[in-house]
Amino acid sequence: MSLPLSYSNTTDYLKDTLTFLNNHQWIYNFPNTHILVKDIFKYFPCDWFDYFKGLSNDELNKFPTNCLNNCPSTLKELLNKINTLSPSSSNHKCFSEEVPTFTHNCGLSDKKQHEIVTLAPIINNVCKSEIIIDIGSGLGYLSHHLNSKYGYKVLGIECSKQYIDLALKNQEKFYGKSKNEVVFKEHYINSESSETITTLVKNNFNSIGLTSSALVGLHACADLSITILDVFSELDFIKSLVIMPCCYHRIELQNATEKEELFFSFPISKTLNDVYNEFGAQKFLRRPFLRLSCQQSIGHFVTMTDKEHERHSRNLMFRCILQYVAEAQNCEVKRLKRKSNTTISQNPDEDFEIYLKNLQNNHRLITIKSSIELNIDDIFLEKMRDKWREYRDKCYLIEVLTGFQAAIQSMCENIILLDRIEYLKEKGFQCMVQKVTDDILSPRCHALIATKE
Repeated sequence: MSLPLSYSNTTDYLKDTLTFLNNHQWIYNFPNTHILVKDIFKYFPCDWFDYFKGLSNDELNKFPTNCLNNCPSTLKELLNKINTLSPSSSNHKCFSEEVPTFTHNCGLSDKKQHEIVTLAPIINNVCKSEIIIDIGSGLGYLSHHLNSKYGYKVLGIECSKQYIDLALKNQEKFYGKSKNEVVFKEHYINSESSETITTLVKNNFNSIGLTSSALVGLHACADLSITILDVFSELDFIKSLVIMPCCYHRIELQNATEKEELFFSFPISKTLNDVYNEFGAQKFLRRPFLRLSCQQSIGHFVTMTDKEHERHSRNLMFRCILQYVAEAQNCEVKRLKRKSNTTISQNPDEDFEIYLKNLQNNHRLITIKSSIELNIDDIFLEKMRDKWREYRDKCYLIEVLTGFQAAIQSMCENIILLDRIEYLKEKGFQCMVQKVTDDILSPRCHALIATKE
């Protein structure tokens, strides 16, 4: 991530981007289950409906990349603006080692292996220290890879005792020779962890680590990534940092109302905070903005098949209808299962009836005022059927909106990453963001890199 080519000043870019996001909240500033509740399709100019309905799957995939001709002028103007504000591609291509060293059946997913073998050479290139502190070390695969491939001594810090126990079992079984060089310790990283980390490094690696160490993290989720930045700032002996932030939507709320949300660790830089306050961005840089920032990249959208689009649009429309009818009855929707079974056939009406049949097993209604749990009765189901008849031929609009969200996803994530870059620069450190992984296989594909003297 970086500034677009047409910008040389971060503040100017942030002002233009926040202006765009403020003016186009209809693209993102709501849960996607509320598309009908918020009547989002009213923001589409009339000539968009027939245009998008006539697109082939290939053309639908291309539209967020602004690669279509003969489209409505209002659409072209919007896509041109998005293109202007989208971050420039990284100058660094993601790369991995030629031969992964995972020789045993470790059970790692292809995604996880890809992340390790692409991040490790970047860590090796950036970190000039003998000691590496691996935050959120999990089962220890990155830690052992850095040791066996590059010879680093590694302190793996993990908050889960279960993971520590499994990491030690893996070490005993597969990495027996590393016991004096790869150490795992249980500790929950927080704002007061600097002293604990110093003690752990000193106790396990004597004074070597206190001369020069590096701080790394493969999945620095939510507020953890900010805490890691502060630890890096506080400890003089940590000379370099390579972390991959993720799960922005889980950043802790400081205060929330129906229309505004304030977070403890966003924004964190003075640069963004000044612009944020100028625009009253607590009204539109809310949880939906953070969630979109960590969703699939545009690369995923442009490779979707027609069946994938159909499945996504149909099932989301079903859920949106449920939300609409529930709110009309002054109820909230409680999901009973993390994921409901989805179906797709040649007959969308049959699929909708199957959805209704399974509804009581998957969801409950909760009255907003009294918090009483209600069953979904026949009257409620008939109201859903009425809404389905109204929108059954408009499911394609779901994919249009999803395409716009895909188009601005990198813009949203760029704001978060720029905020962290500016935060480190304001502390006097050299820093950058580098693309690491294939963004289709591993969507959170950027590493935040910093060094100090």
